[in-house]
Amino acid sequence: MSAYGPRASKMFGAIAFATISLLLIVASTEAEASLVAPRSKCDGQANVKAPEPQQEDAMRCLVNYARQHSGAGGVNANKDLERAAGRKVGDVMHCGFSHTACGKPADVYPRKFGYTNGSFQWGENLAFGKGDRGSARNILQAWLNSPPHRDTMLRGSFEHLGVGLKRGGFEGTDNAGVWVLQLGCQGC
Repeated sequence: MSAYGPRASKMFGAIAFATISLLLIVASTEAEASLVAPRSKCDGQANVKAPEPQQEDAMRCLVNYARQHSGAGGVNANKDLERAAGRKVGDVMHCGFSHTACGKPADVYPRKFGYTNGSFQWGENLAFGKGDRGSARNILQAWLNSPPHRDTMLRGSFEHLGVGLKRGGFEGTDNAGVWVLQLGCQGC
């Protein structure tokens, strides 16, 4: 017990906890910032007016930068996951923000396009943002700041990726960018 009494001990303990929590948040934010490519590295990463394929290329570049700088290693685009992400983003746009959009299993498209034949691992991140918040750069930063999304994106066993993007009205917003990132490995 503190010389100041039990109430003071609890207060000092709460202050110490809050200080430690703040330090962890600052350290975490700095670590995540080092995983975001410089603005000059990935063309179009902040340009929501660029054609969707260019924005998808920027996301592939940003994901690879983050993975390489985290020690997870790069990933290559995979035609099956690219098709799967492209179809999934359409479901999300039409049926709502869910890994099981339109009532379909989360992995329906990787299975449909043959990615999941044999031994595999697979993961998916979804995101949307209105206006500039829907840029590849801002979406990547949001994924890095979310532990489950970050873990999926930086899982070291993944070797392949697919990226899907659609822009338009979404869930009551105008000019939203809806993103699907699918990652996986076969024979792993």
